[in-house]
Amino acid sequence: MTTFAHLYGRVTRWGTEHPRWVDVAFASTIGAFTVTGLLTATPENSQRAADVWGVLLIVAQVVAFSFRRRAPLAAFAALAVPVMTFWVADYATNFDTISLLGAYAATAHSHRARRVVWTVVGAIVAVLTSIAIAGVVSPDDDLPLVAVFGIAVVHVTGAVVGEVMHDRRLRLLELEERALRAEAERELLAREAVLRERASIARDLHDVVAHGMSVMVVQAGAAQRLLTSDPDRARTALDHVQSTGREALTEMRRMLGVLRGDDGVAELVPQPNLDHLAAMVQRCNDAGVPTDLSVDGEPPARAAGAEMAAYRIVQEALTNVVKHAGRPVRATVRVRYSPEDVRLEVDDDGRGATDADVATSTGHGLIGMRERVELYRGTVHAGPRPGGGFRVAATIPLTTRSAGAGGSGGAARRRVDTAPQVASS
Repeated sequence: MTTFAHLYGRVTRWGTEHPRWVDVAFASTIGAFTVTGLLTATPENSQRAADVWGVLLIVAQVVAFSFRRRAPLAAFAALAVPVMTFWVADYATNFDTISLLGAYAATAHSHRARRVVWTVVGAIVAVLTSIAIAGVVSPDDDLPLVAVFGIAVVHVTGAVVGEVMHDRRLRLLELEERALRAEAERELLAREAVLRERASIARDLHDVVAHGMSVMVVQAGAAQRLLTSDPDRARTALDHVQSTGREALTEMRRMLGVLRGDDGVAELVPQPNLDHLAAMVQRCNDAGVPTDLSVDGEPPARAAGAEMAAYRIVQEALTNVVKHAGRPVRATVRVRYSPEDVRLEVDDDGRGATDADVATSTGHGLIGMRERVELYRGTVHAGPRPGGGFRVAATIPLTTRSAGAGGSGGAARRRVDTAPQVASS
């Protein structure tokens, strides 16, 4: 059984790779049966016995039939001529089906407009039927009338079966194309999901590393300047460098653990939200950038994703203040809650930047802000303030509300003001 399956597979592959030879072999097989039927038939009454001309007419049919898939309509028209000649000569035969197969092939394999196909096939079948009718009415022939009906029905049936196979083939091709398109779309969606996840990880890594490293660099620089004149303050600055570095490393390890975890289960660590802003502001003060924090209103029901995005936006804005605003500089962070959204403003009075600088920036920080806000259909604007300095303003919708949150004018106001512990450069 295994040997037969292997042999069948090889033959099938060869046939797929050499379709023309398959056509020739099939036509030759039909021709061999037709010639055998001619040679073994016994002529009756006026029928003509087998001779060289009869064999040549069959050979002509076979040659035309060999092109049934490359040029179906032309092949059917070409083989109809020797078929009709064969019938008119009134050869006796026991096998005569090549015209039937030609009608089937004409409709099954032709890719031309179906109206054209059926016009050609119908005309050829009509001519073949006319030849049969001529044989019935001719006094020299004894062809029965039922033969005319049989010839017409057989050829029309072959053409109809061919049309059905043609439609079925088209449907299969369409299904294959749909499957290929669906597979391509699935791969595209998978690639897009991977890219989105990479972008999300890149944003988080950038926020963690950029903020932590910026604070550490400033603190280390302050410690270096104070090392001789004020060792105690220098030691405090180095303590802040150490604690900031540890926090950044912890955050990085958490994210890398998600990427490299074999069991696919990330360590459950609380995600930062706006409740952590006070600690962030304190680190900026420790880095020599006096920073005020004010929070207006009470947050509605927790919307963890939106709050983390808000936290990261403030983090990036303060990182830019530490890195780019120059010295001396003071920053202000304002958070305003409403039942629908949270609004953020981060201002500084540093050297600022022009709108052109913002538009041509190639850094990842502003891009990350926009991407985070777009996830929640919010808005963000970053640019110079009219009175000098720089401002980042963002509005992030809160998708989750609590029943009693929001609208009263007596919402509590909290303000956190912290003083720097290390002198800025």
